[in-house]
Amino acid sequence: MPTVLLCDDEILNRKVASKILNKEGFSVIEAQDGKEAIELLKNKKIDLILMDLMMPGMDGYEATQIIKDDDELSTIPLIIISALSDKGAIIKALELGADEYLTKPFDITDFRLRIKNAIKIGMYQNMLKDHKTLLEAQVKEKTKDLQSALVEVQNSEKDIISILSKMAAYRDNETSLHTIRVGDMAALMAKKFGWNNDEIELMRLAAPMHDIGKVGIDDMILLKPGKLDENEFFKMKEHSLIGHSILSQKKTPLLKLAAEIAYTHHEKYNGSGYPQGLIGDAIPLSGAIVSVVDVFDALLSERPYKKAFSLERALDIMQSDSGSHFHPKIIELFLNNLDEILEIRKRLRDV
Repeated sequence: MPTVLLCDDEILNRKVASKILNKEGFSVIEAQDGKEAIELLKNKKIDLILMDLMMPGMDGYEATQIIKDDDELSTIPLIIISALSDKGAIIKALELGADEYLTKPFDITDFRLRIKNAIKIGMYQNMLKDHKTLLEAQVKEKTKDLQSALVEVQNSEKDIISILSKMAAYRDNETSLHTIRVGDMAALMAKKFGWNNDEIELMRLAAPMHDIGKVGIDDMILLKPGKLDENEFFKMKEHSLIGHSILSQKKTPLLKLAAEIAYTHHEKYNGSGYPQGLIGDAIPLSGAIVSVVDVFDALLSERPYKKAFSLERALDIMQSDSGSHFHPKIIELFLNNLDEILEIRKRLRDV
């Protein structure tokens, strides 16, 4: 039975969360401030931490910093629980190393899904940690075993990326097939640009992470059915920065590419994009490719704020925006290989 450490200074919040967690089959240990949570972590096996931010004594920021700086504790998934309007606080906590956040009061369905996803991620992180320890002990004697274990670690990293991609799609009220299609389309484009097989596979795995930063965007903005106003759009643009911050914590080739894509896939060829206003070839090819395939697939997909466009209208938009929004060479290559792009959409169509 997985054990959840619930740290919140308000008794009522703890009772509500504990009741939901117990019903889902989790064991719950409660703490009323960060100091008590740290002490419990030293003596108990914890599978997940739910951390409030605003508490007397040691608050959630300080406790999160201590936990994520500790090699033994840092792999435990840590979810921030915070008021819906406290987005600045949530972003600060994510920058300190928090893995996710939940808003209070809890939506039960959202709460259950986030907790279960976090537990899965924690299991994979523990696998990675265990493999690292094993490899360090045997590296001098068992080169063959080392290579096999490295492959397993890489596969675990791929599984974590897949889980995070699906989590991002869930936050954005999209199907996970959109993110998978973006990955396969981006990999196809990378192949057409002459990337080697390893680079193509990295693109396939990294591209679905392009919008992971939306975990830090308010639901009222993210799921708004109409057009965003100027202030809401300003807030929405922060997801590129948040995604880059989340993915750049480690410098593996896969996460490095994913961070680059998250940071640059909203740049535009004419310099009017964000967050840096890059122009032309200053935009990394990875981000420029994902920009094209993401927009194309989104145009053909239904969203809370629009109906799906016809293929003809979508292609008109892509062509008319060549040289302004999109890199002309990418659009040319994209259109030359449209049959293969459409085959990916057919193979991975939404049910």
